[in-house]
Order: sequence, then structure tokens, then C-alpha cells
Amino acid sequence: MKRVFVYTVITGLLLMSSCLVSSLHPFYKAKDKIYDSAMVGSWIDSDSCIWVIEKNMVSEQFMGPEYPDSTYRMTYYEEEDMIGLFIGTLFELKGIQYLDFYPDPNEDHCASGLTGMHHFPTHTLARVQLDQDSLMMYWYGDEWLNELFEQNRIRIKHETVDISKDYTRHLLTAPTEDLQKFIIKYANNPKTGINVDEILAQGYVDEDMEDSGAFLKLKPYNGPLPLEKAKQVEPNYVN
Repeated sequence: MKRVFVYTVITGLLLMSSCLVSSLHPFYKAKDKIYDSAMVGSWIDSDSCIWVIEKNMVSEQFMGPEYPDSTYRMTYYEEEDMIGLFIGTLFELKGIQYLDFYPDPNEDHCASGLTGMHHFPTHTLARVQLDQDSLMMYWYGDEWLNELFEQNRIRIKHETVDISKDYTRHLLTAPTEDLQKFIIKYANNPKTGINVDEILAQGYVDEDMEDSGAFLKLKPYNGPLPLEKAKQVEPNYVN
């Protein structure tokens, strides 16, 4: 069966969240958060795109002292350009690890300008597996979610948005507790049309599954970082 490596689509998927399962609320609770220092570092994919994962620094007040948080600051580069900046929260449910991706609120397209005022950030969900020589992530796609709704297999609070006459999206609006029930029941069940365990085991996505989500396999990177550095931004504030 043909192997399809889904790398080049990651940029559009993450920046627009247009083809990923998206939620207004986090997929994690505070008690579920974990931290693995092995994720910190520079990673590269087969297209030479680089992910820089750092321990996130936060501040409780404007210009106040910063301290490390239990989340990650994840910067994505293509060639010499910074394409995306996210806050990644690693958490665990029933022994399975996930990453909650959320656009850094200080990034330009989220923080300033008239265009930025029209963007509403959402959370996306990825299954994650860290091995000795690789970091694999699988984002759940909204085509998979759409099929579950169309087949009346799930009931969870959401809003339906008609993007075009041929494309409908479902934005999850359920609270975190209900989101986690959904994840536990459906996100790793082959009967729902997706077998993430198999994808992570084989390290690629088969052609007939590429519309169900986006898979990324990263390798450790020790070379020079992109010439364009991420812009200096204000620290995130926590309540």
C-alpha cells in the first residue's frame, strides 16, 4: 500500500485549524498535565522544516519576573521563516499522551491589527509518541469528526459552520470534561475509522487514511537554526 507522508500540509493545518478537530476549550485539565524534558530541543522533518521546542516561560504580571511553566513553546520554521508559534500542553488520559496546541496569543496574527481582531484561537488535538530517535504527532482531522456526526455516532456540544456549499465544519464547544470522554471513547478506536496505534507503530499514514488527520514524524536536529529568529514577545500572563 502506498505510503503518504503528510508534512507539507502541516503549516496550513495548524495556522488555520481549517482541517483539524478544533475546540473552544482545552482538551486537558490541570491534573492531566505532564512534562517530559526529552521533548525540549530542535527537531526536523523530511522536508527540512524545523520545530524548536522550548520550556515555556510565563509571568504573573506585566514586566514581572518570568518562571518556567509546565508547557512548551513550539516554534515552527520553513526554510528561514518562522511560520507558527504555539503553546503546547502535554497531557495524559488513560495512559495515552496527547498534545493540546494553542496559538501563542502574542504572535502577530493573534495579537495585533484589524485582521488579528477577526481571528479567534482554538485548541487542536494531537496524539504524541516520543521514542529514542523520533517524535511523532498525529493531529485528528475534521473529516473524521464530520463522519462521526453524519453517522449519528456521537453526541457532543458543537456548532456547525458552513464554510462553503461543499464544506461544513464542526467546532467543538463542549466543556473539557465532555471533550475527554469523547477522546477516551473515540480517538483511539479502530471502529471509528482511525487506528492511531497502527499509524504510530508503522511511522507513516496509508493513502486511504490521509484525510482523517495529519501525521508528522520528527528527528533530532543538531544543525544551525533558521536565520530569522522568532520575534521577541511579551511573556504570557497567567491568572
